[in-house]
Amino acid sequence: MPVHQEKKTAAPPPRAHAMLGGVETKSVSPVFVGRTGELATLTDAFARADIELHARLTLGGLMVDAGDIEAGLAEMYEVKQRATDLGVDMVLARAFVNLPSVLEGVGRSEEAVRLLEEGVGVTRRLGLLDSEGWVWGNLAESLLSVGRWEDAARAAADSQRIEQSAKPRAGGSMRLAHLAHLRGDTAEAARCLAEARAHFGTHDPMPQYALPMKYVALRVAAAEGRPEDARAELFAALDAGFPPGTQRYAWPLLLAATTAEADRYGDPATEPGRPEVLDRIREAARNLATGVPLWQAHDQWLRAELLRAEGQGEPDAWAETVAALEPLGRPHDLACVRLRLAEALLAAGGGEDERARATELLRLVDAVATHLGAAPLARDAALLARRGRLALTPAPREVPAPTPADPAEALGLTSRERDVLRLVAAGHTNRRIAEELFISPKTASVHVSNILAKLGVSGRGEAAAVAHRLGLFPDGSPGGSGNLAAARQSV
Repeated sequence: MPVHQEKKTAAPPPRAHAMLGGVETKSVSPVFVGRTGELATLTDAFARADIELHARLTLGGLMVDAGDIEAGLAEMYEVKQRATDLGVDMVLARAFVNLPSVLEGVGRSEEAVRLLEEGVGVTRRLGLLDSEGWVWGNLAESLLSVGRWEDAARAAADSQRIEQSAKPRAGGSMRLAHLAHLRGDTAEAARCLAEARAHFGTHDPMPQYALPMKYVALRVAAAEGRPEDARAELFAALDAGFPPGTQRYAWPLLLAATTAEADRYGDPATEPGRPEVLDRIREAARNLATGVPLWQAHDQWLRAELLRAEGQGEPDAWAETVAALEPLGRPHDLACVRLRLAEALLAAGGGEDERARATELLRLVDAVATHLGAAPLARDAALLARRGRLALTPAPREVPAPTPADPAEALGLTSRERDVLRLVAAGHTNRRIAEELFISPKTASVHVSNILAKLGVSGRGEAAAVAHRLGLFPDGSPGGSGNLAAARQSV
């Protein structure tokens, strides 16, 4: 996400110029006719404000690069507000490009998105096409980070749609190349990368342009099975060095290179040069800042990936990486390291607890990959699940069979009649039933008559047989099959 300063003349900022009516006498507002000294003073004040605010905006970015994150961001926010209040349009437009760029660089992508969405409207209203193009391109990058890939694709396309200079267009092509790679469309990624190179030219030394270009080129080369070309992109970047303040571009580049090496671990064609590659990556990483949570997560991720590139799948290293990325709101990155943690857990040969954890991790990875449209990630998750004999889709829950209706209730028997039927089936007389249930023999007789009618039988023995057939009373309990004869005898 490059920073930007749109070309301007030495004249006052556009809004100030319009308000003053220009510097030619014939176009000066009537209020200043005959007061050229005041006009010159006011024009000079606007020019000084323009210069000062541009300088302060640059200073804020340098403070962030130097590690004074919060103070630098506060300075940039203040410049944005002052530019709004004073109507210094060029500074305001630049603030809507550079401030979100710095926020994205320190991992505050959601905050960057909010500012950039506002900035689209502001730069369009001001008619600053280059600035609007930069805003769209930077918005695409931040949307990509937070997992809004469809919106990112539209923003990148908008950055190319506007009539503007080459570099903002190149930024849009870079975002589209990165997105195509993440979705598994390597041919489209290569096409967009070539388009970005054509816009940038071949000799731009600015690291904010060169390093992201090498990052995408490295990933495309690795995806196309060109490991030596991927290494060449890495070595070119390492040879040029990472100037202060470029850690935001350097960490992803080193991670991409290490991942490419780890993915080819055991490949006879690439093994001979791997130790040198990994040593150079480690050396470069020692000099990169880790002053914000995102850079710390990248550092931890790189350490885990370096171990994988040496054939060491360490669950603890990947668990720490997952923990570092979980709060940062970067779903694709988090899914990638969850995949590696699941792989390490399975490789360690753990028990059922480890397998259960790996299954849960892979299901999360698959859900994110499906939502984003990240085909390579989804494919890797499915392959690992097959190797580990894990089910990515939870088995459907068994729906318990409906509890059979209570036969006695289905027959319309009341709870008292059920008690009576139990005793009838046990062979008891009406008098004995009355004693058992503390009712009168006459009441017992009425209950028995009602039961026979509801069961559709003519005698106590048949009633006992129906109770047995329907399983109203367990065998061995009063009313079980052993009491049928007694029930018949009590008729």
